[in-house]
Amino acid sequence: MAHESLVIILSVGGSPLDRASLAELPEATVAWQRLECEGSAACVAACVRHADPSEAFGARIRGWARARGWTVTVAPSEPLG
Repeated sequence: MAHESLVIILSVGGSPLDRASLAELPEATVAWQRLECEGSAACVAACVRHADPSEAFGARIRGWARARGWTVTVAPSEPLG
């Protein structure tokens, strides 16, 4: 994977958000993640490695999250390598 991004996903009443949720994101690998939950709210912070350029990955993960009722923020890191 050539790129790495910091991803924050928020859920309040959407699809369940848990530690396994990012495993469903195609063509991406989770380097690390943290999960916090309180009542119906959940938040995942993760470092995700991906092959697509940062702009394309941001659009892709936003669409993936939106389909599940989640909100996502993406901050690209420096290219790996």
